[in-house]
Amino acid sequence: MGTVRKGMVLASLGAVVLLASGCSREVSAGDIEDSIAEQAEIQGFELESVDCPGGLPPEVGAILICEVVITGEAEAIDRFRIEATEVDGDQVSYTLTPLTAGMSE
Repeated sequence: MGTVRKGMVLASLGAVVLLASGCSREVSAGDIEDSIAEQAEIQGFELESVDCPGGLPPEVGAILICEVVITGEAEAIDRFRIEATEVDGDQVSYTLTPLTAGMSE
């Protein structure tokens, strides 16, 4: 049951597209951490911690890796890959993709 649950966690948290305002400047680490926490909460998971080493540049294809600790059965997820997918004026769209221990970035 634990393995099935982890698979469902990955599927439910994967590829979330979010928008952030920023006047074509980077999306702050705090905003991204808030997005990760919000998505985890929506999916019913509690975060012990989330840490992004910096902001996400407003460039399509820019990537940022944030470390997370999720309580409970989803503990195999240890990072999120954040990728800027579109920049339109002051809007930056990005995806959040969960990564498990041992999974490449």
